[in-house]
Amino acid sequence: MGENMQNYILLDRFIQVLSSTENSVDSAQEAFDEIAPAYSITRITLDMNIPETRQTPTGEVRHLSVYEGEISDDTEAEIVWLEESYRTFENGIITAKVYAPISTNWSPEERQVLLSIMKVFLIHIGRCRLVELVQRSVLTQYLTGLPNSGGFLSFATQKMLAGELKKYNSYYFNLRGFGLINRRYGPEETDNIIVRYSRVLLEFTSEDEIIGHLGGDNFVALIRKEKTEAFLNLLQKTETFGIKDGAKVPITISAVAGVFDIDDSVKNPGQVIGRSSIACSVARSLSNEPFLFVTKEMSTRVYREKQIEDRFEEGLSQREFKIYYQPKVNTQTGELVGAEALSRWLCKGEYVYPAEFVPVLERNSYSVGLDIYVIEDVCRTLREWIDHGMDPVPVSVNFSRSDLTDEHLAEQILKIIHKYDIDLDYIQIEVTETATSKEKGLITDFLHKLKGMHIASSIDDFGTGYSSLGILRDLPVNTIKIDKSFIDAEVLTSRDETILRNIIRMAKELDIEVITEGVERKDQIDLLHRVGCDLVQGFYFDKPLEKTEFEKRLQTKKYDV
Repeated sequence: MGENMQNYILLDRFIQVLSSTENSVDSAQEAFDEIAPAYSITRITLDMNIPETRQTPTGEVRHLSVYEGEISDDTEAEIVWLEESYRTFENGIITAKVYAPISTNWSPEERQVLLSIMKVFLIHIGRCRLVELVQRSVLTQYLTGLPNSGGFLSFATQKMLAGELKKYNSYYFNLRGFGLINRRYGPEETDNIIVRYSRVLLEFTSEDEIIGHLGGDNFVALIRKEKTEAFLNLLQKTETFGIKDGAKVPITISAVAGVFDIDDSVKNPGQVIGRSSIACSVARSLSNEPFLFVTKEMSTRVYREKQIEDRFEEGLSQREFKIYYQPKVNTQTGELVGAEALSRWLCKGEYVYPAEFVPVLERNSYSVGLDIYVIEDVCRTLREWIDHGMDPVPVSVNFSRSDLTDEHLAEQILKIIHKYDIDLDYIQIEVTETATSKEKGLITDFLHKLKGMHIASSIDDFGTGYSSLGILRDLPVNTIKIDKSFIDAEVLTSRDETILRNIIRMAKELDIEVITEGVERKDQIDLLHRVGCDLVQGFYFDKPLEKTEFEKRLQTKKYDV
C-alpha cells in the first residue's frame, strides 16, 4: 500500500471517529489515537480566545489539551511542529498546536495530510459550537445572553431531578428606577447598561448557580443558600456604568427582590419562579422593603388565588355565581327605590366572597366576564318579574375599571338590555371613582357612550379618589354614591357634616342624584337628613338579599322609618 493511500485511510478513520459525536473535544482523544502513533504525535492543544458577545456574555479564554500520547522516560523533548487557526462566527480565534519529538521528520505529503486533519478538526469544533449556540438560543434571552425562563426552568429541573434544589434560594428581582435610566441614556445605551449589569451578576455566580433574564428589567436566579446575604447585598447595590456624551458615567443599580427558601413543598420547577415573583410584587408595593422572603401566608394566598383563576371559567359556565340584591331606601318615606346587584360565588358548596375573588379577577382581566354575567342575570330576572306582574325597581350593576379597556363594552351592555326587552329606566351602570388620568379617560369615554344610549350611570365610592370635584364637573353621571368612609367615624363631627353638606349641595345643583352607602346606624341617618341626603344603602335597612327574599321586599316596597 502506498504512502498516500495509507495517509488517506488514516484521515478517513479520524473523520469517522470525530463525527460519531457532537462534542469534538470529548471525541478528540479517540479520534487522534487513529493517526497520532503513525506521525509520532505526542500532544495536541487548543487555545480558545472568544470575545464577549451577546451569545457568550463573558467571552471564553481557555487552554485545552485535547490529545495526550504515551510518553516514556526516554521520549525526546517535544516541540510544536504544526499550528493551525480557525476564526469563529463570533470573530474569535481557536488555535490548534501539534507537538512531536524534536527529531520528527514528516514528508511534505504527511505534513499536508496533518494540516487537512487539523482543519477538519477545527471546522468540526466550529460546527459543534454553532449547533450548541442554536440549541441554547431557544433557552437564552437575546439581549444579555442569559438564560430565559425556559433555560432557567431547564436548570431548575436538572437540580430537582438530582435532589439538589433545596440547596438553593430562588430569587425574582426587578430593577428600581430603570425608566429614569432609559430616559437619560436612551434605549440603545440602556440595553448596554443591562448587559453590563448582567455580567456583574454572572461574575458573582458559580458554575452550579444560574442568573436568568426574563426580559426588560426582570431577572431570576438560583443561588446557593450559603451565599444569601452576599447576593442580597449585591442586588441592593451593583456598580456599573453608562456612556453619556462620550463619557463614562458611574451607575449604581439596586433591585427589589422576592426570595423563596426552597423546601419540600415544591412539586414542580415552575413554583420556584412563581413563589418568588409573588414576594417581589409584595416588596414592590412596600417602598421601604428591598426584599421579602416568601412566607407560609404568601404561599397559601398564592395557592388560593390560583384556585380562583383555574375555577373561574367553570364557575361561570356552571352558574355558581349567585346574584344578591341590596335595597336602596328613601329614609324620609321608607320607600324601596332601587337595589344594587352583588355577586356571591358558591364554589363547590363553599361561599367565596367578592373581597377575595374580585381582586384576583381584575388582575387577570377576567372581571369583565363576571360583570357581563351579572348584568345578563339581572336582566333575565327583571324580565321574569315583569312577566309575573311584579313592579321592579331600578337595579345598578357594577363594572370594574379594568373592564373599560374594551371599547365595545357599552354596546355589549345595550345589546343584553335589548335582548330581554328591559326598559332602560330599570338599569343603572356603576363604575368606581379613580385616581389616575388614564383610567379617568377610560371612564369618561365609557360614561359618554352610556349617556348617548340613555343608560343611567353612577360613580361608586365617591370621595375615595383624588379628583372627586373634577368628577362632578367633567363626568356625565346621573348618580354619585358617597363612600361609607365619610360616615364611618364612631362620633360624627361638625366637620363631617360640613363636608357632606357641600358635596351634596353641589351635586344636586348639577342635577346629580346622591346616595350614601354603608349606612348602619341611626346617628348616620340623622346626619344625612341634616345635610340633605335621603337615599341610602346599607345594613341599617337590609343586607344583600337572595332573589326570593328581595322579591318579598318588592311586594310592599316599604320600610319602617
